[in-house]
Amino acid sequence: MKKIILFAITLFLYILHNSCAQISLIPGSASFTVSSIVLSPVDDYTGNKQYIGLFGDKTRIDVFWYANYYPESLDPINVTCWLNCKNNTDITQCYGLQNCSYQGRTGPASCTIFNPKYNYFSINNITCKFFNPNYPNIEYRTLEGTYPQRVFYPVRYTVSVSGGTYSVGRTISLPINFVSYSFLNGNYTGLAYTQPTSFISIDNSYNTTSILKYSQIDTVYPKITVIYASGKTTLYINTTANELPSCNSIDDCPNIVTQGYQLKACIQNKCQYIFTTEIGSAYLSLPEYGTKELVIILFVALLLFLGILKLENSQK
Repeated sequence: MKKIILFAITLFLYILHNSCAQISLIPGSASFTVSSIVLSPVDDYTGNKQYIGLFGDKTRIDVFWYANYYPESLDPINVTCWLNCKNNTDITQCYGLQNCSYQGRTGPASCTIFNPKYNYFSINNITCKFFNPNYPNIEYRTLEGTYPQRVFYPVRYTVSVSGGTYSVGRTISLPINFVSYSFLNGNYTGLAYTQPTSFISIDNSYNTTSILKYSQIDTVYPKITVIYASGKTTLYINTTANELPSCNSIDDCPNIVTQGYQLKACIQNKCQYIFTTEIGSAYLSLPEYGTKELVIILFVALLLFLGILKLENSQK
């Protein structure tokens, strides 16, 4: 029995040895290919998430992004962003323009364009190229095949104001509403005035808003008093943005107000955007009083009447 068991073990080992000798092992190999670059939304001056986030002022533009490879890779990433490139399909046409660059790890990052030359006369843009420096053909493109681009206006705002008919002797605060759509945070001013012969008196005529960010609203209130009834007059409101560069003539003044203004002018080296509205005047009528005021008026009139009667009787 022992001989049979020993023979079986010997036979098994022999077969196993021959089988291993006949198996050819393929050398281990691994390949990793980066297929694409993926952008994730980041914070932006508009308050909304964007794939290219922008912040800045007159001295700089900070460009933010969050870029990764898919599938993940430890390769670095190169980014170059240009200011006001006219072609986001052929990136070679951006060469030579103001730009900033980054090379480093993927994830959240940024670069800065210093002393940017804004174009106040038209919409501006930031165009960026994201690519793998180890495999330059791996780059980010939009679904349309273009390089990603953000557009913005350095200065842009709206103004709303409405006139009306006001009673003689009353002083009202006329609201002038400013809404900023600017990349640059800044103040806006409004100067209210009429012709010198007007029946309107204006106090607090020159007003400046607080510093407004994108989409913020502020209201200023010149005080208007109707001196006497005299039909209607035109109220002029000169507005400007303090972030605008100085001007020498009207040709230096871009169309930065979205709607509503009638004229623009260069006054004391500052671009002014002029709005107009009509102010009417009228004498105070009884329907404008409430019940309490009417009771007081009647009571005072009665006292005056009784006083006059008493005076007349005392003189007889």
